[in-house]
Amino acid sequence: MKRATLLATAGLAPLIAALAFVLLLGCAARARATSATAQAQNLLADANYTVTLPAVMQGVNADYVSPFGIVMYGNVDNADGLQTMQTAGTTWVTTELYWSDIQPTQNGGLDWSSFDTKADNAQAAGMNLYVLFTGNPSWAAQYPGGPVYVTQTQALVNFVQAMVERYNCDGIDDAPGHPCVHYWSFYAEPDNGDPGRAAQGKGLWGNNGAGYAAMLKQISPVIHAADPEAKVLIGGLAYDSFEPAGPFVRSFLTDTLAALETYPGGPTAYIDAVAFHYYPLDFPTITAKAEDIRGIMDRNGAGSLPLLSPETGFWSSSKWGSSLSEQADWVVENYVRGLSMNFTMLSLYKVFDDVVAGSAQDADPGDTCGLLDVNGNPKPAYYAYKTMTGELGGATYLGPFQASGVEGYVFLNAAGVQETVLWSTSSPQAVAFPYSQVRVVSATGQVSYVSAGQRRAGAHGDVDGRKNGQISLIVNVNQPIYVEPN
Repeated sequence: MKRATLLATAGLAPLIAALAFVLLLGCAARARATSATAQAQNLLADANYTVTLPAVMQGVNADYVSPFGIVMYGNVDNADGLQTMQTAGTTWVTTELYWSDIQPTQNGGLDWSSFDTKADNAQAAGMNLYVLFTGNPSWAAQYPGGPVYVTQTQALVNFVQAMVERYNCDGIDDAPGHPCVHYWSFYAEPDNGDPGRAAQGKGLWGNNGAGYAAMLKQISPVIHAADPEAKVLIGGLAYDSFEPAGPFVRSFLTDTLAALETYPGGPTAYIDAVAFHYYPLDFPTITAKAEDIRGIMDRNGAGSLPLLSPETGFWSSSKWGSSLSEQADWVVENYVRGLSMNFTMLSLYKVFDDVVAGSAQDADPGDTCGLLDVNGNPKPAYYAYKTMTGELGGATYLGPFQASGVEGYVFLNAAGVQETVLWSTSSPQAVAFPYSQVRVVSATGQVSYVSAGQRRAGAHGDVDGRKNGQISLIVNVNQPIYVEPN
C-alpha cells in the first residue's frame, strides 16, 4: 500500500465511515485501566492466574536472522531515516526498484545509479534489502504494475537477469561496492483488479492469476540461475478490501498457485516465500490473515513456503480511531504475533508521518503510520519498536503463553533466558509468575525490577504482597509488557 492508500478508491466515503466506526469501537475496547494498583485486591479475590511456561531450550538458534524491518519506498539514506532506524535495531529495508528509472527508453542504456545508492546505503548500515520490482516503462507495458506487452516479454526477462546479476555480490559484473540483494518481489499488491489504481502504480493482475504465474515461470529460473541465494516472491499481496466493495480480487493467490502447479516442479520451483501486507482492516490480526493465506498455500502446493510481511502498519491519529499509545502497543502485538508464526521478516510502514494528526491534511489512516512525526520527533511507537528489537533481537519463539484472559508469547532471548510478552484481552488480570524476582519492561521501555512480596504503588509490583516463591503482576488491556526472571 505505497503511500498508505489504505482504502479502495471506489466507494471511498462509505468505506471511510465504516472504518472509522469500527476503529472507534476498537478504541473503546482497548480502553486503559485507570488504576491497576487499586484493582489488584479485587482481581486477586476473583482469580490469580498462574503461568504455565514452555520448557526452556538450551542455547540459542545459530541460524537466527533478525526479522525487524522498515519501509523506505523513497530514498534509503539518513535524511529519510536510515540512521534513525539503524539505531532502533532495524535489519531490513523494504524499498522499490523502478524499471522505468533505469531503462526509460527501449533502445537506451541502463542507468543503475539511483538503485546503486539505495543498495550501497543499506549495506553500509548493515541492513538487508527486500526489493519490490515495479515501474514498467511506458514502452514495455500499459500500466506501471501490470503485464508487459507480449512483444516485450523478453525485454523484461533480459532486464531482470541484468538486475539480479548486478546485485548478487558474486564479484562478476557487480555494482560498485558489491552490494548484496537476494529478495526480489514483483509488482505492488498484484491482486488489485482496478485499472484506476493500476494507473497510480499498483499491480493489475487480480483477475489474471494465470498470467502472473506465466510471468513468474519466465523470470524465476533466470533469477535463480543468476543468484542461487535469490528469493523470488509475489509482490506483497493486499489480500484485503475485496471486490466488490474494494479493488482486490480474493481468488488471485489461489489462481496463481493453481496455475504454477501445472508447471514442472509446482509453485515451489518458482516462488520461495509468500508475502502479504497487513493493516487491521478486514482481518482483526495478522495471525488471522496469515492463517487464511496459509490455508490457500496448503491447498495449492505451497504449504512448505515461509511467510513474510514487507509492509505492515497502524496509524496514530484520533481522526481514524487511534492514538499515540495505541499505535505503540499495536507495534508490539503485531510483531510478536508474526514472530509466533515464524515470519522471516516484518517491515513496519513507515519512518515519518506525512501530515499532522487530526489536521485538514489528515485524509487517510496511513498518513500517520510513521514512527516519527512530520518534524522528525520520535513517537511512542518508535520507542516501542526500539524496545522490541532490544528485547527480542536474537530470540527464538518457544510457544504460547498459558493464562486465562491474557494473550502472550514466550521466547528464549539472546541471553538464553525465557522472556514472555503478554497483555490482557478484556480486563486487567493478575498473573502469577513462578519466579522470586522478575524484570518487567513496558512496551516503550520503562524497566521495573520486582521481588516476591514487594508491593509498589503506581508501578509494577507483587500485588499479593507475599514472599511465596512467585510474583503476581497486573496485566492491563492491550498494554504489552515483557517479563523475564532476574
